[in-house]
Amino acid sequence: MKTSMRVLCASLMVALSPMALAQTSTSDVDTLATTLDATAANRGQTQVATRIASSFSSLAGSDANSLALVNALRNGTNATLTYTTPPATPAGTPTTTTATFDPPTGKMGWGNVKIALALAQDSLARLGITNPTSAQLQAALNGGTVTVKNADGTTTTTTLKGILQMRADGMGWGQIAHASGTKLGPVVSGLKTTQAKVAALPKTSSKSATMTASTAASTTGNGASKGVSASSKGIVTAAGVSTSPSQSRGATSSANAPGRGMVTAAGGGASLGAAHAASHGPGAGVVTASGGAATGVTTAHGGGAGNGSDKGKGNGKGGGG
Repeated sequence: MKTSMRVLCASLMVALSPMALAQTSTSDVDTLATTLDATAANRGQTQVATRIASSFSSLAGSDANSLALVNALRNGTNATLTYTTPPATPAGTPTTTTATFDPPTGKMGWGNVKIALALAQDSLARLGITNPTSAQLQAALNGGTVTVKNADGTTTTTTLKGILQMRADGMGWGQIAHASGTKLGPVVSGLKTTQAKVAALPKTSSKSATMTASTAASTTGNGASKGVSASSKGIVTAAGVSTSPSQSRGATSSANAPGRGMVTAAGGGASLGAAHAASHGPGAGVVTASGGAATGVTTAHGGGAGNGSDKGKGNGKGGGG
């Protein structure tokens, strides 16, 4: 009796071990996919897409096709792939065709994009296809039949369920790999390699982006543009922020000499007169809160206003608060 129980337990362990291994592999894949997504978050979509696409140029037919395919899976959009067939004779003309690819999965994370393409590539390789046609690629990803010519002249037709179609149906990566006759081991290895490559990419700095946006705002103002053909002196508002001489709403400033401009007591840019800031002489027409004329001005809490003449003479009135 005891011997029978031991045999039964041993049989169950052997039977369940593949399931345990499959579960562990699936968990590893999902974890690596999540890690890749987190690493890619601040590397820039273009950089990450290019890095992932570099592994699938043969699958997609070209570098451009691979990049288009990766972006389509990532964004859940269609991709138009272009294929060029060499001419039959040296004097012939290459034939160019296009194929539209429509992923059924919607948007996917970077890790899942990598997994899907890796499984599709492996499923075709098992049929002896390393440079698939557009129809063969469609079958591998979305489902369909693939016909392969054998060495003896016969053909073999295989029906593929489609990696993406199975994913869209709610299947896990382990189930998809099993249904495709592939293994997750190479996928895990590929994910680790891609993770290292993405981690080596330069990070995109949110601080730099903020500074760039701030610089652009202070340069153009609210709809304002400027054309300066000589030196100009900046203006500092009460908040201590340097502004351009032409910082006015909707106004266009053009100067042929040292810059001029004015700011209000609140620190905002203002135009001279009816937004006419053109001049041919030294800067004037700006007053401080104390009432003195100045070229580069730091306002205080008082209200300041001034009208500058185009002869370089300025008269200003200012009242300190």
